[in-house]
Amino acid sequence: MKHTKKLASTLLMASLLATTPVWLQHPTMTVQAADNQGQEVKLSPAAEKTLQTLYTIQPELKNMDKKMNGPKNGVYELRFDKEIASGKMELYAMVGLDATTGAMHSYENDQEMQKQNNQPSEAVAKQKSAAFLQKLLGNDFKKYKATQTTKGEWDAVTYTRHEHGVPVFTDRYVVGVNSSSVTYVNTFEGAPLRAASSLFAKPGKVMSKDEVTGKVASLMELTYSAHKKETGKPALKYSLESTGYLDAVTGEEIESAFSLKSRYSDVIAVKPGGKKLTASNADEAMRVMTEEFQIQMDGITLETDTHTPAEMKGEGETIYRSKGKDGRITVYTNNNEVTGFQVRGKAEMANAIQHGNKPANAQLSYEQAKEKAVQFLQPYLDASVKELKIDQKEIRMPFATSYSFSFYALHDGVIVTDQNYLVNVDGQTGEIVNYMNSFTKPSAPFPDKKTAISKEAAAKQFLKDRPAMLGYMFPVQNEKVQARPSLVYSIDTVSYFLLDAVTGKSFK
Repeated sequence: MKHTKKLASTLLMASLLATTPVWLQHPTMTVQAADNQGQEVKLSPAAEKTLQTLYTIQPELKNMDKKMNGPKNGVYELRFDKEIASGKMELYAMVGLDATTGAMHSYENDQEMQKQNNQPSEAVAKQKSAAFLQKLLGNDFKKYKATQTTKGEWDAVTYTRHEHGVPVFTDRYVVGVNSSSVTYVNTFEGAPLRAASSLFAKPGKVMSKDEVTGKVASLMELTYSAHKKETGKPALKYSLESTGYLDAVTGEEIESAFSLKSRYSDVIAVKPGGKKLTASNADEAMRVMTEEFQIQMDGITLETDTHTPAEMKGEGETIYRSKGKDGRITVYTNNNEVTGFQVRGKAEMANAIQHGNKPANAQLSYEQAKEKAVQFLQPYLDASVKELKIDQKEIRMPFATSYSFSFYALHDGVIVTDQNYLVNVDGQTGEIVNYMNSFTKPSAPFPDKKTAISKEAAAKQFLKDRPAMLGYMFPVQNEKVQARPSLVYSIDTVSYFLLDAVTGKSFK
């Protein structure tokens, strides 16, 4: 089994909660230990106890070279290396342990991942995974039920906790297996809390089916698409904008660690310039960067990118990349029209990307950076664009030091999902470090939004195939996972849902 199997299931684990973008950082647990500052790491008693348990499961780890870091964000990172020759070491396994509860956050057995074993049967997958978790969790293992992780395959098994007969949606273990051993363990954010069963209040009176439908209807969002794939023409659509969880009693939305819900700004009135820039070769791309975008290109030249595979590029797309000097500059064109650029210095390339639109050491406020982004963007807006909104939850091509602004055009007050622009502004210098034009020109008039079916009808269509499920989850507040669970209805935000708002039929 190759490492890609583990990666696929890692992404699946996130998507099971709410289509997680891979650039989002895990929220930290409520209780955090201080980061280690270079002194010798000593595990907390709880983490040490789990490590000793792991040694009984994987005895070979005890005799390997062990390196420990942290705790960072309340988690110790342990690396185990085995000697493959005199003076030569090779990664064997990586383990993440919670400093407070001692619970396992992650386990990756690199050696097992590299083995080309046959696909395990259902019986073998359940036996291997259950044996591992049973030793790791002790009596708590009885609280978990096993389900298949990937359709048609048993390369991983998901174990979901249950309390009072209903699932705990965010307390899960995904256990990767091959035909001989466990290859990895991933946890959902609630699992490392090891919450006592006494914290789970028994379900009482909850919202009725009609009340749930009404709440889901309030989360249905009407949007336009300038280009519907099937017809090539504009379409009016309903999509669900939800965190994925509703308080089972009040219907209030609740955030999870992997919630991804668009939150749009107020309307921004703009004066479009309709300016188009062209570059048919690297020299012309250089000219656009220096003369139009005022990017300092001293000591830098551009050359046509020949390394990116054609299947990873858009139709008619050409990419120009810099050579010489530290950092990197990239220019994107489509059929010779300049559609964007990216400027990265050496520091940004080496630094961790920012999260939550909070640049490191920012000298500009969010509002100041937004104003710079709008002023930069206006000359290049399509002439039809008169109003914009920012998706304040969307962060694209992030830098450690930059703010990210994803602008969406409006038609008749409705967001057009494929008419968007990206502008990233360095929070320290105010420089524009990213610009991407993703505006789709419609080939026909937009449908009248008055022809749309009601939100209630859209919600009923949604819930017909995706019924809301009652269970528990651990909410996130102020970017921290709270230790006390909430009784919720889980709303499916993973499977693809897009409804033609005029015909009421689902898009295929």
